[in-house]
Amino acid sequence: MEQLNAVQIRVLSDAVDKRRRNDTLETAVGREVRRAGLQYQDYMGIVEAVRAIARKEKLDPWKAVQVLLDQK
Repeated sequence: MEQLNAVQIRVLSDAVDKRRRNDTLETAVGREVRRAGLQYQDYMGIVEAVRAIARKEKLDPWKAVQVLLDQK
């Protein structure tokens, strides 16, 4: 699992804060990645980090985001 940098952590936090009803993790993160002017590789790094935690801890993606943000 790739370590997230400060900008990616901020994007992930913003995705949680600005989450719309019925948004998937990928949709919310993609929206915030575009707003931050980041690239597709940044998006994939964020989503892969969240998915890895979700698989490891057997959590849904949004709960995995909270675990990841609490670690940082």
